Amino acid sequence: MKRTAVLIGCLLLLPGCWDRKEINDVAFVVGTAIDLEDGGYRSTMQIPLVGQMGGPQGGGGGTSGSKSWYAESAFGRTVRDSTEAEQDHLSRLLHFSHRRVLIIGEALARQGVVPMLDPILRVPQNRLSAFPIVAVGEAKDVLVADAPIEKTPSELLRELSQMATNDPINMRIFLYSLLTEGIDPIAPAVRKIPTATNLKKEQKTTIMLAGIAVFKHDKLATVLEDRVATGLLLAMGQARNPMIDVPFPGKDRRAATFQITWSDSEIRPSLRNGRIEVNISLTATAALAENISDYDPTDYRRRAALEREAERRIARLVEEAVAACQEHKADALGFGDAVHRRYRGYWARVRDRWEDTEYPNVKVTVTPKVRLEHDGALIRSLDRKLKELDPS
Repeated sequence: MKRTAVLIGCLLLLPGCWDRKEINDVAFVVGTAIDLEDGGYRSTMQIPLVGQMGGPQGGGGGTSGSKSWYAESAFGRTVRDSTEAEQDHLSRLLHFSHRRVLIIGEALARQGVVPMLDPILRVPQNRLSAFPIVAVGEAKDVLVADAPIEKTPSELLRELSQMATNDPINMRIFLYSLLTEGIDPIAPAVRKIPTATNLKKEQKTTIMLAGIAVFKHDKLATVLEDRVATGLLLAMGQARNPMIDVPFPGKDRRAATFQITWSDSEIRPSLRNGRIEVNISLTATAALAENISDYDPTDYRRRAALEREAERRIARLVEEAVAACQEHKADALGFGDAVHRRYRGYWARVRDRWEDTEYPNVKVTVTPKVRLEHDGALIRSLDRKLKELDPS
């Protein structure tokens, strides 16, 4: 009798998988796009169709079709309302722990992202390793691009986010900058573009990096593109192997192309006559990616002159980026944070007026140091060699 009671007690402690969820009953969200619409929010979610990912033949469970993913969209007064509306349209339970990207529409980003982020961050399934991305235009258009090179557009967006900076900007980094006094967050910016027409004459769409979205607090201030974006990332030490055109000293308008293989920067504020000045010290190594002139960089004097030209070029890029940030009063480089750490007494006096009056007028000097490490597999320019063979 005693043994029977023990066995019954053990059975009560082993109830089995009473709270199990079958995988066929779960919809894994890999990407979310959120836009402003009619005073509310339009939420679009991307769900991979697992049966379509293994090959051209569709799987069971309603996953057959031409695409390996499904997009569900709904409107709501708040982000939470739109998510609940999407759940009402689905026969499977939404699951967010596999979400890789969060795309924010441009209009929403300019209005402010805090009301959007609050309900998202309250759900424990949402991971801070997801990448925030700003879409130029509407976010839902980016999320439903064809993206023919990847299984899903979300995967393409994740790869682009990792390529944008040396240290990919995930939600944890974005929120740290958002909540830290004296620094404003940044995020990759993307846009939807048509692909080149393929051999079948089918017009598809894909996604490209459009630049760097710079925020002022939680509101999008501007999107820096091309050389200005490169200057900002160089100043942050986050440039990922950018190409820089370097004019030849004393030559015509032709230029060499340097690829920055490594860079690092230090932002150091100083207090002079009651005013803050900032020095950005930048160190970089480069490789010669292109030289279509007869300029010979193997001569150490010419090589040194070319490096000095590269330093002047980088200094101009960084100065343009700093000027753009100061114009929009967006402290993406964290000047305020650096001042706060070094001059606490001064910061206590100016913190209330820093972003409006002090920061836009900070004098910034850039001191770059560039070393050309190697010329690639081709040591001497072909143009120079041809002129040596045919002096006429």
